[in-house]
Amino acid sequence: MDDRVRNPRSKRWLFALLALLVTLGVVFVAGMWFADRGERTVAAVTESYAAAYEGIDTTKDAPGLLPLYAPDAVLHDAATGRTHTGTGEIEAGLNALLATPDFDLTIERIRVGDDWALVYWTADGMRPDLNRVTQVVGVTSLEIEEGQITRETWYYDPAKAPF
Repeated sequence: MDDRVRNPRSKRWLFALLALLVTLGVVFVAGMWFADRGERTVAAVTESYAAAYEGIDTTKDAPGLLPLYAPDAVLHDAATGRTHTGTGEIEAGLNALLATPDFDLTIERIRVGDDWALVYWTADGMRPDLNRVTQVVGVTSLEIEEGQITRETWYYDPAKAPF
């Protein structure tokens, strides 16, 4: 048999294997891109959240935070049991927090997951009932979908809170 004559099946097999490898590669790269994009979105929202709180001027309202929330977002204060639903109620809740005399919030650290983040913080402020500045350590849980906060929950000791 002539060496120049090749089996057509071997070419089909090689082509099928190559096509499979290329397909798997594309699926893998696309999956990594979408996963990475999702993490950046959660991280970006969380970084904006932290920056807004650290740069907050307590003599003003909370407009820097509001664009981070979905229109039907929920803010729950687990320490007091209060829940604010929708950006209107959330704005009122944030304005009440920011009305605390000498309020200052420091972000200690942040942990980010696929669709959630934990923000660890320390807050200081004047407690008029005690006539002194108090400090509380807490954590905020954020649930994030499509680049917006859908649920926020505050955890802290209300007996120590300045607000």
